[in-house]
Amino acid sequence: MNSLPRPDIGPFADTPEKRWVGVSFGAAAVGYDGVAALQREVGESLLAGIRHLGPPPARMLDLGAGTGHFSGLLVAAFPTAECLALDIAEGMLRFLRSHRPGADGMGLVVGDAEALPLADESVDLIFSNMAFQWCERLDRAISECCRVLRPGGRLAFSTFGEATLGELRMAWRAVDGYTHVNAFATLHSVEQELRAQGFTKIRLDARILRRGYPSVLALMKELKALGARNLTRNRPRHLLSRHTLERVSEAYGRLPGMASAVTASFEVLTALVEK
Repeated sequence: MNSLPRPDIGPFADTPEKRWVGVSFGAAAVGYDGVAALQREVGESLLAGIRHLGPPPARMLDLGAGTGHFSGLLVAAFPTAECLALDIAEGMLRFLRSHRPGADGMGLVVGDAEALPLADESVDLIFSNMAFQWCERLDRAISECCRVLRPGGRLAFSTFGEATLGELRMAWRAVDGYTHVNAFATLHSVEQELRAQGFTKIRLDARILRRGYPSVLALMKELKALGARNLTRNRPRHLLSRHTLERVSEAYGRLPGMASAVTASFEVLTALVEK
């Protein structure tokens, strides 16, 4: 597997700086599965929604495969299909190759969702769980999925919506002027882009999942362990002091309903569509 060249850097201050996305998630590979309970819950629901939709695929793509948890489940669900596992983080695919049973039978591809290294109309099913939020341009990722899907092919994906980590965003806003939380898509923007690309039979859903944490620091440590760090261009480039973290915790505690507990909201958007 070859390392990716550095992609062009766009002008968006609150979108992830892509050259660090692969590095961050690659570094998180070893401990990722141990802290990815929410991602597994969402992905299992997404997978259940496509098991009986249409004929079995001949070739499928796990886009943003990570450690390969769902690549293995896709193979189990569609045992006659060829499976490609693609991720921008080479470290994730190295972990997949050495730790995931059945990895030898998969095609492992280091690649970017916004510039898929696949031929036009070459796959029947694209499954992507919690990966699109790391794209600089969601429209490019959806356009690329449309390009590589065969007519009648299906795209099933989940991503975070705009309300995700709203509490943490508000707490940081009370402390400084930096961007500390990545921006996420709206349900309306996702639907607009799917329709613009010509997808049909669009099934969209949005729901809020809430998780409790013993402290704000515990929440931030979990996000770091997942590789889901603040990668925006307007992020602070200095180490955060203990005093700053204490101020964030205090601001979080002043939010409605947070006096006795730390709760984080995650808005999950899911889509099942057909080309």
